[in-house]
Amino acid sequence: MPSESRHKLSIVGIGPGSRELRTAAATRAIRLADFVVGYKPYLELISDLLPGKQVFSSSMGKEVDRVSAAVDLQERGSVALVSSGDPNVYGMAGLGLELAERPSAVEIVPGVTSFTAASCRAGLAFCECVAVISLSDLLTPWPQIEGRLRLAAETQMPVALYNPKSKRRDWQLLHALDICGSRDVLVAKNIGREAEEIFCTSSEKLMEEESLRERINMTSLVIILGRGVFRGSACREAAINLVGIGPGDYGNLTQEAHSILRASQKIYGAQRYLQLIGDITSAQKVTHSGPCPERMAARLKEAVQVAGAGGKASILTGGDPSIFSSGWRILDQAALPVHISPGVSAFSSVAARAGAPLVSDFALLSSAHDPARLCALAGAGFAVVAYNVKGQEIAPLLEDVDPMRPVVLAQDVSREGENTMILTAEDLLAAKPNGFRNTLLVASANSRILEGRIITKRGYESKYCY
Repeated sequence: MPSESRHKLSIVGIGPGSRELRTAAATRAIRLADFVVGYKPYLELISDLLPGKQVFSSSMGKEVDRVSAAVDLQERGSVALVSSGDPNVYGMAGLGLELAERPSAVEIVPGVTSFTAASCRAGLAFCECVAVISLSDLLTPWPQIEGRLRLAAETQMPVALYNPKSKRRDWQLLHALDICGSRDVLVAKNIGREAEEIFCTSSEKLMEEESLRERINMTSLVIILGRGVFRGSACREAAINLVGIGPGDYGNLTQEAHSILRASQKIYGAQRYLQLIGDITSAQKVTHSGPCPERMAARLKEAVQVAGAGGKASILTGGDPSIFSSGWRILDQAALPVHISPGVSAFSSVAARAGAPLVSDFALLSSAHDPARLCALAGAGFAVVAYNVKGQEIAPLLEDVDPMRPVVLAQDVSREGENTMILTAEDLLAAKPNGFRNTLLVASANSRILEGRIITKRGYESKYCY
């Protein structure tokens, strides 16, 4: 009888599309699999990894069939179930864990998400918060979607809209723009793929000009800017690079990050980041002490000197540069072009550890300073992730959250000393955890805990029989 590891199911995020934005962990999981299952266009994006594999593909709308096939194939060997972007961001993690025979044995491999990749391309950085909402009402009733849009609009939260428009569904985008009011808008299409397109406009122009809306389809993202968004500029290639290295695991590095770091003469960052990439390159590695603004200014100053001498320099950020990182300070002060390399976000890594806690709409908060907003977002069905939570802040954050709602409290995920607690809100409050640098994740509505994993129903059960 083959060992249990030979019957492993991995739900693998392959990133937005390009090889460069694929992580080392995703590549490894697919290469080690006997069988690869996925939506045909996504399998085409990883064609370089498929020789020698037994491949099973299906068309749009056959998600249940794909997952069922992956679960059945486990009897014969190891399986990689492919999901574009990140499996927890409107991906296959939820359905995969629902149908798996042993959820505790399923591996979720996080990936670079499309909305952060688009933000990096455009030089956007979210400093306070961001909401992520799908406008497709195939699995989520429109009144729920509209309620979440209105809640985000009340406080001018930036909103990343997935599935904004299709041939048969075009009115939701106009309605969403109207709800959010007058704002700047970024439209990103085919990120990381052929025919990539990015343009900036306003909500008014997008509502008024049909020709602009005609450029939007199901491969597009519409990011409505709002409070706490830094808007700089970025270019595809530059001597100065802002590199997201993920939450801490070597496997979270993208192929692009590897290439940039190997070509750099000097690399700047926190000591823990420099230690992580030590085996990749022999480049000189430099860290700085002092308050954050001074550290970032010193790194940029030295990076400019390297660029002026004809070299390449990299400045490291944990996670992804667009999500609550100090990388915006580089863009704010840089006079030379800067390339931003996306990374796996910390929230993606925490979600992957827990299972499938945020496969529906979700919101990210940079801190725990607004318990009322977290509770309101959770009450509207959002999954909510709060960064930098202290032990004593957990009680007020969860005070008005459904006591049976699954939550995750994670510290140092993907690093030495990692500690992850997966409990109901009631049980986490009773545990009275302490410490610093915690990430608190309140799972999506319709979530439950099974075998220590969070399983979230995204709505497939309303459309398919399984």
